[in-house]
Amino acid sequence: MPAAKTAAVLFVCTGNIFRSLTAEFALRHLLAHRADIHVSSAGTDDYPHVVRPRVRGYLLEKGYDVGSHRRRTLTQALVDESSLVVAMSTDHQELIRNRFARRVPVFLEACGEPSAWLPDIEDVIPDWETNKVAVEAHVRATIDRIVLLAPRMAENIDALIERYKKA
Repeated sequence: MPAAKTAAVLFVCTGNIFRSLTAEFALRHLLAHRADIHVSSAGTDDYPHVVRPRVRGYLLEKGYDVGSHRRRTLTQALVDESSLVVAMSTDHQELIRNRFARRVPVFLEACGEPSAWLPDIEDVIPDWETNKVAVEAHVRATIDRIVLLAPRMAENIDALIERYKKA
C-alpha cells in the first residue's frame, strides 16, 4: 500500500516572528489530527529577527508555546516544496508572485474574508519603539484575529490546497 502523500502549508510574512508564526501555530493546532498536512512558516527578510516577548507571552496565554521557534527565510526551495503558500499581507503576496512566480492567497482570503493586508506593528504605529501601549494592543488584536479566523481555513484546507497547488 503506498504511503499517504503529505501536503505542506507555508505561511509567509516579513520576519517570521509574529503574523506567520501565529498562523502556523494556530493552524498546526487545529490540524493536529491530520498527519498528512505539515504546517510551517517563513519570512521574506533575511535578518536574524527574534520573537518579541509581547508576542511570545500572548501566544503562550493562548496555549501556543513558541519558545522553540527558529525563524526561517523564504527560499525558492521552501516555495517549491509547499502545496499551499499563504501570504500574511498583500505585500508578501506580491513579492511571492514577482520573485517566485507563484500565485498565493492572502491569509484573510484563505479564511473566507475579503483579500486585504494584515499589517505589521511598524506599518500602523509610527512611534512603535516608544508607544508600548499601542504595540501591545496591536499585537493582541492581530493574534486574536488570526486565531479567530484560522478555523475557517482549517475547515477548507483541502480545497485551498487543491486550488493553489503548484501547477
